[in-house]
Amino acid sequence: MLFRSRAAGPSAPNGDVSWQKYEDPLEQAFTLEVPRGWTVKGGMFRLGYSDHRVMVDITSPDGKINIRLGDLAIPTYFLPNEFHHEGEVYDLGAQAQGRVAKYRSGQEFAKAYAKVRFARVCQNLTPQQTTLPPITKSDTPQGASEASEGEATYACGDRTGYVYAQTALMGALWQASSLASYVAPVGQVTLARGVVSHSSKSFQLSPEWVQKQTQLDQEALVYQRQRQQDRMTVFNAQVAQFEARMQAMRNQVNAFERGQAQRQSQFQAIDNVISGITPTVDPYGNTVSVFTGPKSHYWYNPGTGQKVNSDTSPGPGWEPLTPQQ
Repeated sequence: MLFRSRAAGPSAPNGDVSWQKYEDPLEQAFTLEVPRGWTVKGGMFRLGYSDHRVMVDITSPDGKINIRLGDLAIPTYFLPNEFHHEGEVYDLGAQAQGRVAKYRSGQEFAKAYAKVRFARVCQNLTPQQTTLPPITKSDTPQGASEASEGEATYACGDRTGYVYAQTALMGALWQASSLASYVAPVGQVTLARGVVSHSSKSFQLSPEWVQKQTQLDQEALVYQRQRQQDRMTVFNAQVAQFEARMQAMRNQVNAFERGQAQRQSQFQAIDNVISGITPTVDPYGNTVSVFTGPKSHYWYNPGTGQKVNSDTSPGPGWEPLTPQQ
């Protein structure tokens, strides 16, 4: 996923803000302008030949405002079919790692993403109506047959949480092609919005990186054909070398922020929300994934393998499932 956007209109930060250039430290893939004196981390994270994800975290000096452009936890999504079902991993080896999920509009994605994005900082999220204009505006990605934008605003104690998302459908796959979010004290929302607008407008991909990525995409097609045809003898050395580089990058991804376990947890939490899955535990401690339903309880029949979302037990032989926190 790449973060692509253009400013929707003037939205200058309040206060005395000066700007400095930030360059992607991982692949030198892009630059953007950020407030001088703020803490900035992130870059272009690579998980495969064609799997590259932008994530930039921008935090104010007092720690009260956190802005995020893109998110490395968001994969490419593949539409379900007779061979691949909602919630499954779509494994393309060294080319990419995706998930199977039906297409979500920008509005649906923004609401679902907010549940995970703000889970650690907000005990309760209360949806809010806003009269503010959209924080940004994204061009339709090249090759997209359908694109949709949406936003979601929430009260989070004495702070406000906000997500803007654009999703784009391209054949049998779709992406969150543009994603921006912030959490900020109510009195500093204008400042946060101004930083998002300015930073996203200044985002520029390096022409050298674009050229390099075009070559990698071509290599990915060769790799995938060989992988599917199971004729890897000559290609194995090259693939092994690339996969070693991919593992090094994945180790870097896992170390970003607070480590592998926490990052994997966020990956899974976002996948579950987008795919509509609730992880539960049976009475014996086994993990059972069920599709999220409107009722208050989930039930499992070990004899038939059926799972039911119901307020009351379906009858003899059904065991209660406890949703994981």
